[in-house]
Amino acid sequence: MVRRLRVSWLALALSLGVAGPVSGGCEAREAPVHAGDPWPQGLAKPADVAEASALRASGVVWTDRQIRQLYLERAAAIGELDSQLRMQGQSAEARARAAYQARHDARMTARAMMRDQRAVEVLEARDRVKYGDPDGPTFEYLVERGREKGREGDALFEAIVESAQQTDAATNRSLGL
Repeated sequence: MVRRLRVSWLALALSLGVAGPVSGGCEAREAPVHAGDPWPQGLAKPADVAEASALRASGVVWTDRQIRQLYLERAAAIGELDSQLRMQGQSAEARARAAYQARHDARMTARAMMRDQRAVEVLEARDRVKYGDPDGPTFEYLVERGREKGREGDALFEAIVESAQQTDAATNRSLGL
């Protein structure tokens, strides 16, 4: 009951704009970026959180669309990573852990790229309410939820691999991607 109230409060705050924009990483000052568009020449594409943080601190600015584009590219690459690990004979659990980590790293890198720290705080608050962790679901959380849905063994881990490749369609549409 308390969890539902927190989720309802957060949803209300977001819808009224009290908690700030969810996507608001940067203000768009450049031409729109669309899915499949090439990355702007000369714009740094950080490999990880440390690089994104350092670049942002040095004055590099990305638009919300660019941040989301990078996030989507990283999520899309999870399928290829899974295929490579499968060909190497990795277990379903090892592949699920790798898929989870790749998605988590993409999330954290995207947040490190965001200029609007209030928006990051809103995302962290949402994740704290939804997953019990400000950085999104933990691997253990995903396993627990899978088991609650009746999944076991390889089927549980395959579902984690699949879900790691799925992104929020509404957020993508809101950014024109």
